[in-house]
Amino acid sequence: MITDRRTAIEAHAYAIWEREGRPDGKDLEHWLRAEAEVDVEQAGARALLEAPKPRQSVAKSKRQGRS
Repeated sequence: MITDRRTAIEAHAYAIWEREGRPDGKDLEHWLRAEAEVDVEQAGARALLEAPKPRQSVAKSKRQGRS
C-alpha cells in the first residue's frame, strides 16, 4: 500500500509540474501538494467503501412482495 501511495503521489506531482509549465525548483512544493491531494482522495474513497449501506424501507419491501 505504501508503494501504491508513493506511485500515486509521484504521478500527481508530475502532473502538477507539467500543468504549471515545468518550472524549475518547485519539486518539493509539487510533492507536498500532490501528497495532500492524494491523501484526501484516498480518504474519500475509503469513506465510501466503509460507509454503511442504506437499508431498504419497510414500505418499499412490502410493495415488492416482501415482509
